Amino acid sequence: MEKDITTKDLVSNYDVFADIVNVNLFDGAFVVSPDDLSEVSLETSYKDLDGKHHRLFRDTLMRVEKLGGCIAFVGFENQVDINRAMPVRDMGYTYSGYARQIKEIVAKNRAQNHSAYAQVLHTEQKLIPIATFILYFGKEKWTTPISLMDVLDIPEEEKDFWRQFINDYRIHVIHMVGQTKELRDKYQSDFGVIADYLACYDDKEKLMNEFACDQRRLLHVEQVLDMLDAFSDDSRFAMIKQRFMDCEEKEENNRMCLLMDIIEERGEQAYQDGYQDGFERGLKDGMKQGMQQGMGQGIEQGMGQGIERILVDQVCRKIQKGKNIEVITEELEQDLETIKAIYDIAICMTPHYNVEEICRQLRTIRI
Repeated sequence: MEKDITTKDLVSNYDVFADIVNVNLFDGAFVVSPDDLSEVSLETSYKDLDGKHHRLFRDTLMRVEKLGGCIAFVGFENQVDINRAMPVRDMGYTYSGYARQIKEIVAKNRAQNHSAYAQVLHTEQKLIPIATFILYFGKEKWTTPISLMDVLDIPEEEKDFWRQFINDYRIHVIHMVGQTKELRDKYQSDFGVIADYLACYDDKEKLMNEFACDQRRLLHVEQVLDMLDAFSDDSRFAMIKQRFMDCEEKEENNRMCLLMDIIEERGEQAYQDGYQDGFERGLKDGMKQGMQQGMGQGIEQGMGQGIERILVDQVCRKIQKGKNIEVITEELEQDLETIKAIYDIAICMTPHYNVEEICRQLRTIRI
């Protein structure tokens, strides 16, 4: 649910919506402008065979004034997992959208004493086209179902016969994780950051290369970080969001590269790979020196390059998972005294942790 909500929040921005349309429908050409968009009701309804009314709610739907040579309604539906009923669900959205237009036209005709009666619509009255696209964020490629035929219980060898009598309603899936670098580079809005992250979030080295020198300025920083937080399940995105919100010079700190210390997880990668002059050696040597010279000086000098913050963040995340000091010490392979110093400060901030503040307090400790 959180992934769906955060995606709606970001995609509903006119610049982001227009950008997704331009990249995925027109290969990056600037066809749709944010000024061409207007919001419409996300709620539609239909009546079942028993005469009961039911409501449908779309994720995102916009009226586009200039989509090629016509006006159109374009909608995006968000999916984290493959929905095998999606062709039918999409049909419901499309039907209810057209039915609503017909109802409005008929009401207008009646008000003007110009009703078409049995014809419903006059010859010159046309409906605005509706197009729906599935923003799919799962790792597995969506190969089926992509049409109504994939859902119906019809033998494969008989489908061609039945297509003569059954309209094979097709859906349009945009697989975000599977988008190429060439296509992702065509995004002009903040959604490009999301596309890049999804393409390589399970490859930390690739992720680091993507964002290390990224000079893109984010217009919707909080919404981007909310979405990254939801999709990564990484508490550090929430932390950097809070630091950004507290920053007085937000416009000067909205470059992607300035958020790298949270997003790239460079230090954690070094720790996992056991780089000689990275996390492991810096952490162990720094702690040893810290015990001798005072924790504040030892941490600051021995760790360097963000290692202190990485350890603090790892401890905070493990606290959030309900782990005690002994378990955290064993899992991080550090001495109990060091972990306890961090734990005692962090536990007082539950449930929201401020890594920078914890580091500052650590530097004031003298053992």
